[in-house]
Amino acid sequence: MSTIFTKIINREIRGSFVYEDETCVVLMDKFPAVPGQVIVVPREEVAYAFDLSDETYLHICMVAKLVANALDSVYQTQRTCMVIEGFEVPHVHLKLYPMTAHDEPLGAVMSQPKEASDTELDEAAARIKQTFEEQIDMSDVE
Repeated sequence: MSTIFTKIINREIRGSFVYEDETCVVLMDKFPAVPGQVIVVPREEVAYAFDLSDETYLHICMVAKLVANALDSVYQTQRTCMVIEGFEVPHVHLKLYPMTAHDEPLGAVMSQPKEASDTELDEAAARIKQTFEEQIDMSDVE
């Protein structure tokens, strides 16, 4: 049974893509707790992060780091926080939260997601993608 992420990756369900390669994709989170929240999802359906191959694990972490740098630029963050998930959807994914206020506790923010419109997500994806591509040499993620 395909997860919702696999269905988005396969374009069966709409998603706002920031980046994709043979190993993973970066998508705007449809239910962000903060503006610019993205998820890094390996193409392979694995429920537990530490069951990923070393290559995939290291790759998604490198992609997350590069995307976090773009989020920091686009959203003028204090920092971007990362959480590894795979419980609600049994498919490992890294959530990146661009935090703009240092006194904002991540736990409180995470509990208040709101559905974003497709237009909002597409516009944010375009801004992040442009900054991401300007900041890196694509060989950095291979």
